[in-house]
Amino acid sequence: MTREITKELAEIIQEFNVRLEQHLPALEQEVDAMISGKTKDPKIIENYLDTLLSLTNHGIGENLFIRLLEYYKTIDLDGALFYWNEYDQQE
Repeated sequence: MTREITKELAEIIQEFNVRLEQHLPALEQEVDAMISGKTKDPKIIENYLDTLLSLTNHGIGENLFIRLLEYYKTIDLDGALFYWNEYDQQE
């Protein structure tokens, strides 16, 4: 019975991750627009960084998070360092 529950839980987690990955193209478009449009509003950027950071906990969106973070450090180095530290603490 324990193996069945473990298998079922693994399948639920896998399905959840697949669904999360389906949102990446939309997030990528928005991040690309922020970078190409040279968005300077830290609140907007940090909102996306928060979202992407939570996705990296699931093994999703790491490259997108890092790309946005690299852009953010040109706007607010201290803010970017905060997110680097949060990201590093996950590993």
